[in-house]
Amino acid sequence: MSTPSAVPPLHGYLPAQSARTYSSVGYCIYCGSTCQLSDEHIIPLGLGGRLVLPQSSCSRCSAKTSKLERTCLRTMYGPLRLLYGLPSRRKKSRPGTLQLKIKRTEGSEWEYVPVAQERYPFLVTFPYFEAPGALTDTDESAAAGPVTSRLWIRGASSHHHFQELLQSLALELGVHSLMPESKAEVSAFCSLLAKIALSYIIADIGVSAQRSRLAHIALGEDMNNCMHYIGSVATDEPPSDSLHEVSLTRRTRNGSILVRIRLLAKLGSPTYFVVLPSALAEARPNKSLNSDAPNDGAPVS
Repeated sequence: MSTPSAVPPLHGYLPAQSARTYSSVGYCIYCGSTCQLSDEHIIPLGLGGRLVLPQSSCSRCSAKTSKLERTCLRTMYGPLRLLYGLPSRRKKSRPGTLQLKIKRTEGSEWEYVPVAQERYPFLVTFPYFEAPGALTDTDESAAAGPVTSRLWIRGASSHHHFQELLQSLALELGVHSLMPESKAEVSAFCSLLAKIALSYIIADIGVSAQRSRLAHIALGEDMNNCMHYIGSVATDEPPSDSLHEVSLTRRTRNGSILVRIRLLAKLGSPTYFVVLPSALAEARPNKSLNSDAPNDGAPVS
């Protein structure tokens, strides 16, 4: 079998997200502080997010959410970001090689060898969850913390032929077997979902929800029973034409707000739901500025 030649990252495979800058908030959406405010990317810039909520996170809360975001970007999506050429604030520090787990013979121990980034067999990983407890009228005290028993995992390579890449790499390296790896940082990922949902709610309809349970979850604080507010679709879904999908709706039965989030939807990833309870769901207008499209409440891709 011939070895595929290395190719540049797949910059054109994932579509760009439409840019949108919302009205300035003027206070921290997590704690209410008005000091040292910075802009918040609703979906991380490192995943190609271009929805911006100005003056909405204080330096203390920004440090916490940024740390959790980096955990997801580096451990769950670091290789993927290299493969698809997603944005980075530290492009010069991106590695040229990545460590691949291999066995040289059937009876040998597992070890790691460096493989060129362009040839690395990437795994894309998302956790599956149950439906949020708030949607099934389950008592919050019965809800779990950040945990999953099942992962959505897909192989990806710059050649789009994952199994062929594995076979050619084994021949190229002269090894018996190799094991691509991935890691799901479930707690940090739940915090990321809460941060996306909270900032999008405030951006889109202006709900003031600082110090809410979603705010605490977004900061990585008090993660107990967080699955009361966060869940997912448990079945495979077809790929979307969009990079990301985020939208919200108000539940007529109890007035709570439900945010639908699908990150990297182009890859066929799972859909997640985050619930803001009705007690915090009183809206005020917050029109978007400098938008590529009108803010009409339609899903943002």
